[in-house]
Amino acid sequence: MKRAVINSLGLVALLTFALGISSAPAHATNIGVLAVGSSFSDTIQSSGPSFSQDYDFTLNSSAHGITILATSLGQTSADFGVDMLDIALYDSSHNLIASASGTPIASFDSFAQSGLALGPGAYLFTVLGDVTAGKDAFVSISLAANNVVAQTPIPAAGLLLLTGMGALGGAAWRRRSSVTRGSSVAAA
Repeated sequence: MKRAVINSLGLVALLTFALGISSAPAHATNIGVLAVGSSFSDTIQSSGPSFSQDYDFTLNSSAHGITILATSLGQTSADFGVDMLDIALYDSSHNLIASASGTPIASFDSFAQSGLALGPGAYLFTVLGDVTAGKDAFVSISLAANNVVAQTPIPAAGLLLLTGMGALGGAAWRRRSSVTRGSSVAAA
């Protein structure tokens, strides 16, 4: 009987652990859909010694070629201070896409950092920080979803300009070369 109770408690503990791993953190703020060209901002206040906040959001099915711009800024004054800020962006499989650390500011452009243009799906943005001893933390965060700027092809006029400059350089080199040969012949 005692062994059956212990096995049952072990099974309950295992199931609770598995549910805790698979579910989103209880303190995550659900932003909802972050549309292209829109942004989200929030403030985090903490008396320390550290703090963390998670933000869940999705990019809708029409979102392709997106970059996420993220910034966290901690206020510094006699009453407020943050020793370290860590921010990170994860996909729905908990793969790290982009991250940054710093104080009093940390920011990233997910495409510039990872080279990945984001598409539709669920994402998680995390903010972690250490509060300066004897002070409170007041941190402003912002997220923005923007289109990735496509690489602009070099127009034909640009190639023509480069070809012309190369021709002028070649002509100058040839002219200088012939003047040097001419001086050598005259000296002999």
